[in-house]
Amino acid sequence: MTSENALLSAIEKVAVESPDAVAYASAGADEVTYGELWRTSGLIAGVLVDCVEGRSPIIVTGEKDALIVATFLACLRSGHAFVPIDAELPVARVHNIASQIGGAVILSTCDLRPELKDELDHIATIFDARELLASAYGFVAPSPDVWVTGEETQYIIFTSGSTGRPKGIEVTANDVTHFMDWMDGFPVVRDGGRVFLDQAHYSFDLSEYELVGALSTGGTLHAVSDMESKDYPALFADLASSGVEVWVSTPSFADLCLVDHSFDVNLLPDLKIFLFCGEPLHHTTVGKLRKRFPGAIVANTYGPTESTVAVTYCEIDDAALVDDATLPVGRARPGTELRIIDHETGKVLPFGQTGEIVICGDTVAKGYYKNPEKTAEAFFPSSLSDGTPMRAYRTGDLGHLDETGMLYCKGRLDSLVKVNGLRIELSEVEGALEEIHCVTQAAVVPVEYHGKVQSLCAFVVVDEDRARVLLGGEASSSEFDLGRALKAELGRTLPVYMVPRRVRVLEDMPLNENGKCDRKALVASLASRR
Repeated sequence: MTSENALLSAIEKVAVESPDAVAYASAGADEVTYGELWRTSGLIAGVLVDCVEGRSPIIVTGEKDALIVATFLACLRSGHAFVPIDAELPVARVHNIASQIGGAVILSTCDLRPELKDELDHIATIFDARELLASAYGFVAPSPDVWVTGEETQYIIFTSGSTGRPKGIEVTANDVTHFMDWMDGFPVVRDGGRVFLDQAHYSFDLSEYELVGALSTGGTLHAVSDMESKDYPALFADLASSGVEVWVSTPSFADLCLVDHSFDVNLLPDLKIFLFCGEPLHHTTVGKLRKRFPGAIVANTYGPTESTVAVTYCEIDDAALVDDATLPVGRARPGTELRIIDHETGKVLPFGQTGEIVICGDTVAKGYYKNPEKTAEAFFPSSLSDGTPMRAYRTGDLGHLDETGMLYCKGRLDSLVKVNGLRIELSEVEGALEEIHCVTQAAVVPVEYHGKVQSLCAFVVVDEDRARVLLGGEASSSEFDLGRALKAELGRTLPVYMVPRRVRVLEDMPLNENGKCDRKALVASLASRR
């Protein structure tokens, strides 16, 4: 195991040797150099050492800009893991995460909404990173012996949890070092100094692809805000002058861009590689990209947050598109071995047989933050085939390996699904629905099209008298009106991507022979209404 923070060391090296190299760029803002990024993070870190005791995690919330990246680095340089939280998450969800940290310190890089600040004031200590920076005169950046290193937690990503509470996944400095060493060998990335598309939310672990890949190799993060991602004329105008060479996103985001026929090599003449992760990559997406960007590599990767972003890599060429078979997600990175097991018995299955994917390797996370029971269910000590001790993780994903070690994914074992690359526990959405006063039963199912989850549909049974109260006392209303009201209520506690697109009201919930909700019948009813 290493005993340094390789990412911080790599950034410091660029900041010293090439201080004027551009680290961060975004539309409408001044470019930020490595020298500026390192200096800013050092000043904030110096203040943090003085005003935050111990080495507990720090929640960092804000918008996508250079200051929040500097604040992530400041946390690491002052001995704290960072917990990235989107500024627009519902108040209840932020409160839930902060309450799990316990005695939480929140470092904001933008103005907090008044309702969020009021909610958090009594459970957390809140600092404004801009104020810390303004007061940092005379403070000295901490020395490397203070930095987060080795098996200390580098960041905690909170994802959807089956109990209704988000789960925090603890990724160590060692995990990030090993991921970085692997990624730094990717085509194009290994050349150094490349421009990366920075589109994913920083609370989504896909963002670590660009943060680690760019900053460890002297590259530039070209940031695209959430608002810009939804405004395609503005997005394309920005991309045209971006010089992006490494595209990192979910396949869904690329599909949205491909709707516009101007999304091609003329718009992005410097683009050399597409890196996809987070959800299945389909033939149609690859076919369009290879036609419009004939010189670019299209790479598919796979890995849950619990194994530090990704653990497989393969390039999808024309030969892979010949038949309709599921596209591969790649072979395991060095330091990682993949096993396919029988979910019930734990027995390792032979090549070609489908079972649960188990990851054993040096990027597997420590576990779930302050949740030993859930950690024990999914993480366990193991070893590589050469006897090297490693952590292992049961992914809950279905797949098979071929004789060459190529992995093919087949979906999920449980209720966790991905919509646009974002993980959602269906049971968490169901629990939030059943917290609404008028809902007596709820079931949420994924809506698929051509084998890909496009959205969620909620089925609810309601108390009619209470439903009228929710609707303002109206004597009668349509399913549409009630569905809209229920979605508005969900939006108070869940992030927008977890709110079902459709809500259907039932008189009774269908049951199977075991007396449980018949989800197959619900899914079938969706198909019958198309």
